[in-house]
Amino acid sequence: MNDPKDMPIDVAEVRAWMAAHKDMTGASWKAIADASGIKQGTLSAWIYESYQGNAENVARLVIKYRQLVESQREQAAAEQKAGLRAEPPYLETPTALRVRALLTIAHRGAMTLAAMGPGTSKTATALNYSACIANVLMITIRPTKNSVAAMVADVVRAMGGKAGSGWVRQLSDQVIDHVRGRNMLLIVDEANHLETAALEELRAWHDIAGLGICLLGNEELLARIRSGGHSRHAFARLNSRIAMSHIQDLPQDEDVDMYLDGWGIANAEQRDRLRRIAMTPGAGGLREIKQIVSHASMLALDDGVALALTHIREAMGTRATSRLRIVS
Repeated sequence: MNDPKDMPIDVAEVRAWMAAHKDMTGASWKAIADASGIKQGTLSAWIYESYQGNAENVARLVIKYRQLVESQREQAAAEQKAGLRAEPPYLETPTALRVRALLTIAHRGAMTLAAMGPGTSKTATALNYSACIANVLMITIRPTKNSVAAMVADVVRAMGGKAGSGWVRQLSDQVIDHVRGRNMLLIVDEANHLETAALEELRAWHDIAGLGICLLGNEELLARIRSGGHSRHAFARLNSRIAMSHIQDLPQDEDVDMYLDGWGIANAEQRDRLRRIAMTPGAGGLREIKQIVSHASMLALDDGVALALTHIREAMGTRATSRLRIVS
């Protein structure tokens, strides 16, 4: 690669490359602007030779983008030649179908809950459902945004609105007005982070507007709702509205087999090792397979050979999980 500031610049040649790149990829100018970091207005004016600034400076930015594209293309070719594994698309595993059932029931106006361990496809299933089905809103709760105000603002943004600095009560009323009578589903991922008041606000939306709600989280979420935390009555109203729940700490054997098939892992020893990792409590389930196979594939690429069990073992060692290192 070359530093564009040290290169002679042929603006016409760089402009021709950009035009050919757009034609070849079919990307919009907005998409190219986002990928290159060049402002869309600047890029559009420059390509059509109406830019009033320094055309060479823009060309230097385009050269940086071209070198990124070419580098990624070369890497992709090398990965393909080495048989590097690519993460499979969304798979409808048996566990994913269970989560989808919870989403479908909630979409009818009920409240449902999934308390599941990591790497069990709950988030992937929710994302797939929200991408494929109409009238679905999805938010993900973070520990730093677990209050009523933050949760309501996230829902307003998911609706396409602007949270701004309005009162929480006004924003909540806005949500109610938006979802009432529209057969809508709200998916709340990582709901275990929510404060009690935020969970109660969700219950109120369900009661007032008939909003279907599916809460996705871990075992902590279910324990809080069932036990009531410090008060055994704190979540009684919410718990009574959960029409269906699903508890699952680990992926099923069939989930793991489908996932390994999706990765193209056919070797019996490799499959056995990865299966045991996925089924180890606290190891990360299918997500752990993704991390290990991705890293192992890169190690195989560096060695210029096909993926082998030694690469998987080495990748396991870098995961810094003592539980995994003792797997024989």
